[in-house]
Amino acid sequence: MAFISPQTDLTQRLESYLSTFRSQYAPEKVYVQTDKPYYAPGQAVWLKGYVVDAATLRPSAKSQVLYVDLLNASNQPVHQLILKAENGKAAGDMLLPDSLPAGTYTLAAYTQWMRNFGDGTFFTKTLQVLGPSDNTATAKTTSATEKIDFQFFPEGGDMVQGLKNRIAFKATGTAGKGVAVSGSVFDDQGQKLLDFSDLHLGMGAFELQPEAGRNYIARVKTSDGKSVEYVLPKAKTTGYLLRVDETTGNNLEISIAGNVNQQEPLVLTGISQDALKYSQAVSLQPGQTYRQQVPKSEFSTGIVRFNLSRANGEPLAERLVFVDHQDDLNINLTTNKSTFEGRELVTLQLEAKDKNGQPVATDFSLAITDDELVKQSKNSLGIKSYLLLTSDLKGYVEQPGYYFENDNPQRKQALQYLLMTQGWRRFSWQAATSGSFPSIQYPAEQDLTIKGKLVTKKDKPVANGEALLYLQGQHQAFITTETNRQGEFSFRGFDFTGDVDMVVQGTDARGRRKHLQVVMEEDSFIPKVATSNPFQAEALLPDARQDFLQASRQQQFASSNFNQAYTLRGILLPEVDIKGEKDVYVPFTLHREADVVIKGKDLTVAPSGNILESLQGRVAGVQIYRSGQNQFRARIRGQQTPPLYLVDGVPVSEGTLSMLSQFDINRVEILKDAASAAIYGGRASGGVIAIFTDHGGEEETEVEPGTYIIVHQAKGYNKVREFYSPRYEEPGEGSNEPDLRTTIYWNPSVKTDANGKATVTFYTADRSTTYRAIAEGVSDEGKPGSGTLTFQVSSKKLNP
Repeated sequence: MAFISPQTDLTQRLESYLSTFRSQYAPEKVYVQTDKPYYAPGQAVWLKGYVVDAATLRPSAKSQVLYVDLLNASNQPVHQLILKAENGKAAGDMLLPDSLPAGTYTLAAYTQWMRNFGDGTFFTKTLQVLGPSDNTATAKTTSATEKIDFQFFPEGGDMVQGLKNRIAFKATGTAGKGVAVSGSVFDDQGQKLLDFSDLHLGMGAFELQPEAGRNYIARVKTSDGKSVEYVLPKAKTTGYLLRVDETTGNNLEISIAGNVNQQEPLVLTGISQDALKYSQAVSLQPGQTYRQQVPKSEFSTGIVRFNLSRANGEPLAERLVFVDHQDDLNINLTTNKSTFEGRELVTLQLEAKDKNGQPVATDFSLAITDDELVKQSKNSLGIKSYLLLTSDLKGYVEQPGYYFENDNPQRKQALQYLLMTQGWRRFSWQAATSGSFPSIQYPAEQDLTIKGKLVTKKDKPVANGEALLYLQGQHQAFITTETNRQGEFSFRGFDFTGDVDMVVQGTDARGRRKHLQVVMEEDSFIPKVATSNPFQAEALLPDARQDFLQASRQQQFASSNFNQAYTLRGILLPEVDIKGEKDVYVPFTLHREADVVIKGKDLTVAPSGNILESLQGRVAGVQIYRSGQNQFRARIRGQQTPPLYLVDGVPVSEGTLSMLSQFDINRVEILKDAASAAIYGGRASGGVIAIFTDHGGEEETEVEPGTYIIVHQAKGYNKVREFYSPRYEEPGEGSNEPDLRTTIYWNPSVKTDANGKATVTFYTADRSTTYRAIAEGVSDEGKPGSGTLTFQVSSKKLNP
């Protein structure tokens, strides 16, 4: 790495910490694109999640399970999704209930691994649900009643006496929105020192050289003409100032000044992508200013964190800067025409290129909406502004898209003020210098895991026991695992959609089951997220609101039938080892009460030695007939299929029964019909003949659910529906109904080829309006990008 001065103990500790942090902890970021910013009850929220490495923004290889929750204003879940992430991408949808109240909701997305770093790292996005009587989106707070929060942020962290300090400020009003302000700074003798005004969204800066023994106030004028006084923070008697100017040229202009009398060794570091990219030992003479130009090319696009500290790691000043090499993905959207008629076929091409104009093959999410009814917030959050900027900052960032809108001096200056007022949040400087790492409680999930605990009736953990899992109706396959010291067990490697009933049984280290309980772990986690600024649809006029709600009632939703017959092997990843009945010996019974129970001592001795012959004439409705030498078959009257045979709870073939010794039989239980045998699944449709041997353990009685053997409903990935888009080349029933779709087209995976191109087709609806297409994605090299296109529709069928 360039610009790394001779190694000090501090830089060695930092490099070691960051190397471990990147390789072993590697935080993740999640971004979610939705088709719209607001919805009506009964509509579907179509979404695409991106799971990336927090430092490089490359698709994460750590987590392959993504959780997406929709939370109401009371932080209670309205909808929860579990999605499979492949190559860092996951598609899903939420169908909002028809009865969902209008109001502000928060979409939260995260992985289990992200929980180790706190809920503040989760992706959150406000979604508004509109209703006929909902006024929240258009309500405005009058300036007369608005209270302003005005804060000062000295560059680097502190004001220092006798030195020229640059002090940023931020004025916010309702819901964290910036408020335009102007004002003046006065000393404690009433002398006016300077005037100031905000540059963008209530943020700006001024320079002040505080004197010893002096206090300072700012008189701030609000838009309603009122004046409010705010006290500036007290200046430190001695200290250092760190100043960075990054808005012009190809270099970062860094200066360090101090008023400390004695010379002491300092260290200036620059961290980018969780790696130490810059390090310089600084020896500052009293009264001198250290200046250094650092090429921006030494850092990747994104936030760079500069820290000034003493040689022992004691922090003195911190400054965040943003380096922008304009190297994100360039996504260009084009249509075959500029204006279309209603219900006309549109051909849209997406082309992706990198900074050098080379094609990029990856996949994007694409939403096309009616721009008159679906109003996008000004400079709203996008994949670039989130992954590169706001995900690393504390607090709410208003209009984040503005900082990526164009490349001009005012935007760069506004971005500088933003970074001077909102701090870093991924890891603390103190943690880095002391080598303190996050506590890992939640493993990264590569697949679905079934978890539980084996305890006694007195709730004491059963260590070194065994848990066995199989599916109802698929008794030929088992998985077994041991319990740990806390009695916990887990079955890993599952890959299935929907809910699946599984049977889980526990035994202790000596094979005993009595007085044991299997307790399955149900993930009831609900993220605690701060509601960000709600979408304010000021531009959505009442007539448009009514049109939007009417359109939602006309919206058609595709639904798919996901009835599936699972096998154990069918819901596991290929590398997971499963076992058959020859590998496992675990006696159990799941039925509560058999139709017929015959004790072994009451069975007659069969000349053939086959236990089935002993049942001849003993049970009404059960027919036994010879099928070969010493071979017999059973049929239960009224059933079309053979019964399921169980020996000590393990399914066996009919021929296996001839090898059983009649003198080892403890009892025989018979379930005659499919209803009473339903707990055993489809293979028991012909009834059940369950044989228990003396060496299978003590005599079984009724098994109570919730004890040592239970039926557990495991939650798999959520079913992902396919977005319904009508095809008017094939007129069908209902084709004369008005087509008022607000989301015209949604595709979570538009894949560009080796030439960086992809083509999609869809049909326009019936409104004369403007359509807006928004495509977002991130390349395998960690470069995010987005593209937008608007085009016109002039419909003769419907022109409201």
